[in-house]
Amino acid sequence: SALLATAGLMAVVFVNNAYLSWAPKFVARKFDLTVGVAGNGMMLYHHIAAFAAIMLGAFVTDAFVKSRPRFRLGLQMSALLLGAPTLFLIGFSPSVAFAWVAVAAYGVFRGLFEVNSHASLFDVVPSAHRSTAEGMMTMIAFCIGSLSPLMIGALSGRYGIRGFEIGFVVLGVSYVVGAAML
Repeated sequence: SALLATAGLMAVVFVNNAYLSWAPKFVARKFDLTVGVAGNGMMLYHHIAAFAAIMLGAFVTDAFVKSRPRFRLGLQMSALLLGAPTLFLIGFSPSVAFAWVAVAAYGVFRGLFEVNSHASLFDVVPSAHRSTAEGMMTMIAFCIGSLSPLMIGALSGRYGIRGFEIGFVVLGVSYVVGAAML
């Protein structure tokens, strides 16, 4: 269970690292914006939505997990499955406004996953081993997740805007794989 929770977090980190590294440049190039304007929109709407989802998700999870112990896991799986299409929509947005709406939706689902990522590990690991398990989970997720910016960079370098679009499809698939592992 701890390894599968790690796989779920790995999917989120893989996607998030690529998103944070390349989304502003992608939108700037696709819609002929400055990187500053594109970066502001891509980061601001995403992080505001993620913060709101984390705050709401924490309250909802705490309310339901007592009577439904698997609620946390179900919310995480749902967040990944519902978040996958938002990544596709970011990649194939027909306008800047559409991209920013898709980015906010992605932020909501990322926030709903992340509010439970460490707590779900603690649900399956005895308290005596939680620090070790947490350290291992985080290290593995970030080591694998660090490869995604390289992937997007290679695709965009070879195929331009089309490479970014393909990369966002791969990121969406990563969320589906993460949900399947959970």
